[in-house]
Amino acid sequence: MVLAIIVCYVQLIGITYIVSILMGAPLLTDMIRTLLFSIYIVCIGFTPMIIRYQGNLKDIYNFLLQNDFYLIMSKSKNDFVIKNLVWGTLLGAWLGAIPIPLDWDRWWQRWPITCLFSSTIGAGFSVIISYLWLWIRKNAKHSEDIE
Repeated sequence: MVLAIIVCYVQLIGITYIVSILMGAPLLTDMIRTLLFSIYIVCIGFTPMIIRYQGNLKDIYNFLLQNDFYLIMSKSKNDFVIKNLVWGTLLGAWLGAIPIPLDWDRWWQRWPITCLFSSTIGAGFSVIISYLWLWIRKNAKHSEDIE
């Protein structure tokens, strides 16, 4: 099981690295920074999912790409939070690339500083919003039961 989890981490880091390059990360000049960015994204966004599915990549891909509207219908609360964590982290990293090409020449605009910062914010907001959504749904069901 430990070996499967390690192999899953390595594969997801590779996939994240390739996707980062395809989305515009420097190919040859900042390979170490891009690799560290990929490791960071996998660690903060994918770790709960890797642990939940014990490194089984087929289950992870099926979980991420299933075609249901998971905001309303989810198999479990944990799945709901984990999926939102992954997508929130990725969305945050993607939005973090917006200030990079601007001509301000600031130290914080270098690759991947803004993407790291915004992916962390995206992960945090996604968890907070997930738990708020679950709390609202729980209270709405409770108030329907009372009436």
